[in-house]
Order: sequence, then structure tokens, then C-alpha cells
Amino acid sequence: MNPIPLPAAALAVGAAGVLAGAAACALALRRAFVLVTVEGGSMEPTLLDGDRVLVRRTRAFRRGDVVVIPVPDGPRAPREVPWLVKRVSAIAGDPAADGCPAVPSGHLAVLGDNPRSLDSRAFGTVPSRTALGVAIRRMARDGRPAQSLNRPRRIA
Repeated sequence: MNPIPLPAAALAVGAAGVLAGAAACALALRRAFVLVTVEGGSMEPTLLDGDRVLVRRTRAFRRGDVVVIPVPDGPRAPREVPWLVKRVSAIAGDPAADGCPAVPSGHLAVLGDNPRSLDSRAFGTVPSRTALGVAIRRMARDGRPAQSLNRPRRIA
């Protein structure tokens, strides 16, 4: 059985449709996800300087999430990195660390995994609306396998 030949115009339209679909898919993924390179050691041992993380753009945060936030006003890192990677330690209504008052509505308290981190202990809470999103996976680098950054869920 021989396949029925398609006219060249039909093949061109089909190829254009596939390319348009691929472009639309790439655009949708770019709006939903972004790659961020970690600079510095504030998230060691979880993330190392130079690691790349896949960030899902979202405004929904939970305690324990690794988030990407803009550098807040106040103390700056030596190179003034525009984004910081930190772990959410408290969300709105939770008591903040070190006896501070409760985290205000629409804000997050964040800490680095490294005790010498520049975090909410130095600059206070950050508005959650300014966060880029939640880091969901460390991408493979230098032979290290990719690793999920999602917290394990408790089984009741």
C-alpha cells in the first residue's frame, strides 16, 4: 500500500503549524519557569555557589519553600546581586524568629541555610508579591545529579 502524496503547500502549512505550536509552548514555559544561578554561599549546604535552580513563578508560598526574592533595600551583598535565594521560615501570621512580632499579611520571613546568611534577621520580612517564585529543582552541574527542592510531605 502506497501512501497518498500530500501537496507541498499542505506540508508547508503543517510544518508552520508545528513550529507555531512549539513557539507557543516555549513562550508558555518561559512565563511559568525561569532558571536562576545561585551566587554566594548563603544556601550551603543545600545549594552551592554556581548551582542553577529551576524556579516556578508563583505567589503561593509555604514554610520550607526555597524562594527567589529581590535584594531588599538596606544591607547589600558585595556584588549587589539582584536576586536572593532563601528558605521561607515564616508566612503571614506566623511568629517571626528571635521573638520578633508576627509576620505581617502579604510578607515572608526568609533565612539562608547557612547561619552566616544575609536574610530576614538583617533586613526584616519581605513582601511576598515581590518574590520571583519557588525554586523547585537544582539542575545538574559538574556531574552532580539534578535534585528536587520540594520538601517531603508528612504522611499522617
